[in-house]
Amino acid sequence: MSVEIDVLSSPEWVSRLSPKSPHELSKVRQLYLALYEAITQGELIDGQQLPSSRHLSALLGVGRNTVIAVYAQLQDEQLIDTNGRRGTRVTCDLAKEPANVALIDPDESTFLSERSSTMKGVSRSDTLFAPGVPDSELFPVDAWRRAMSCAAKLPTDDLGYRESALPQLQQAIARYLAIYRSLVVEPQQIIVTSSTRQSLALAAMMYANNGDIAWIESPGYPGAVDAFRMMGLNISAMPVDSQGANPKLSAAKKHPSIIYLTPCFQYPSGAPLSAERRKELMIYARSHGAVIFEDDYDSEFRDASQARPALASSSAKTGAVVLHAGTFSKLIFPAARIAWLVVPKSHVKRSNHCLKALGGGSNAIAQAAVAEVLSNGSLAKHLQRARVVYTQRRQALLAELQKVSFIYPPEDTGGSLSLVVRFRKAFSAKLLLPELQEFKLGVQFVDDLLWDKPATDKVHGLVLGLGNVSTLEIPKTVRLLNTALQQAIET
Repeated sequence: MSVEIDVLSSPEWVSRLSPKSPHELSKVRQLYLALYEAITQGELIDGQQLPSSRHLSALLGVGRNTVIAVYAQLQDEQLIDTNGRRGTRVTCDLAKEPANVALIDPDESTFLSERSSTMKGVSRSDTLFAPGVPDSELFPVDAWRRAMSCAAKLPTDDLGYRESALPQLQQAIARYLAIYRSLVVEPQQIIVTSSTRQSLALAAMMYANNGDIAWIESPGYPGAVDAFRMMGLNISAMPVDSQGANPKLSAAKKHPSIIYLTPCFQYPSGAPLSAERRKELMIYARSHGAVIFEDDYDSEFRDASQARPALASSSAKTGAVVLHAGTFSKLIFPAARIAWLVVPKSHVKRSNHCLKALGGGSNAIAQAAVAEVLSNGSLAKHLQRARVVYTQRRQALLAELQKVSFIYPPEDTGGSLSLVVRFRKAFSAKLLLPELQEFKLGVQFVDDLLWDKPATDKVHGLVLGLGNVSTLEIPKTVRLLNTALQQAIET
């Protein structure tokens, strides 16, 4: 098709194509985008003759070199042809494209995988009593700013792509684990990740194949379920009782490749894994070639007594392989995005390679800042203060919950940032959820953590977080909870 009309000479096109000044984009970029859109949207059709560079520059009041540069780029993209006696012409034939193609506005299920529907991660950090949310205001801001200032002075060699974490952070975490968790490891065994979920994905990549079995506590941490499913593992539940996870009650017909545990504070119950169960699980893992993933959840906040040594601390004696995972998200604040996974010495190199494949990077600035607060004593002082504050909150919460007639008096777990309460009579989730949302209460249904059970409308208990409600606000917030429960019954 050949069109000889010089349409760009019209006043409308001159106004449309003329670069604006001042403007954040250069004149070349403005003119290019205007012509590109006109051609690709079919306003300038195949064969349309365009003005010469000299003529168009005069029409638009721009330098000829500006037009030449734009024409050159459009020709490189095969949208125009500036060669030959016929002059400059459009060479984009939209008539060859499928006609009447509707704009796609997918509904909720279109294009999505079945796997995506199994991911249950929900963030409720802006709601009261949301579990797993620390009080970020407790951490000394001045200490963190000084640490960030030191981190900004890192040598340029530390700011490039790295094969592993900063050595100073690995050394600081190794000291921390030795002091607080009785776990003695070499610094290079510490693989620094961005979160416990990334540590879970790394462990699944390292120690399991697609279709292998993973055991996870039930009720238990949904993030572990999501991470292992994402990596292609089949999940089997280990029911939890007063002694922690019970492997004898697992319904799996095959032996697992990975066993996920929260042995210090079982989430959400708060029950520590008993000495008998620790021994039983270690023997089982060694005998059947399974790797134990120890999520050291909330171990730092034990206040009634000293937390038991990390499960990994006895791995050498038992012959079991225990991966020790932790994070500074609750001890510092979630935005720090520093977690770790301790692996056997012989697996360090492959772990770093797999972490890169997962997209795990070395955020050298954040790593250096965390290393600084670990090394200069700021974190140790903060931990002492945080334990006192969270203990006060938990005691205040326990006292106020005694006044709520709908629940059984909760037990004191002696630590942790969450607490489980059980209802005397089950509630309807359909009726209770809107009432909780009305008062911006982010409590979690215990029944939702029974991830291996069919979905039910019945709610038998709640998980309450105490990180984002101050001690003075606890009585008021518990009254809001009581009102929500009352209204759910009356609805």
